[in-house]
Amino acid sequence: MVVIKLLTSPKCPMCPKAKEVVKKLTEVEKDITVLELSVNTDEGFKEAMKFGIKFVPAIIINDEYIIMGVPSLDELRKVVRKFKGI
Repeated sequence: MVVIKLLTSPKCPMCPKAKEVVKKLTEVEKDITVLELSVNTDEGFKEAMKFGIKFVPAIIINDEYIIMGVPSLDELRKVVRKFKGI
């Protein structure tokens, strides 16, 4: 099981693109849990601080790997597959 935490902000112009990439990934890869966390909430802010994230969008995979910005679908899929052992 892979857990993706997508850190976003309501005013972020790039966050909708990151959301779309993550959504497309869940359509082609199964066994993925996605948590979208706004850094404007206490929970999202704590996650950002925990990982030293200073801007969004940011994607945290299994609390081990961080992608800053908007990855391509292929890039995100490759990382997720490594965590799945594929």
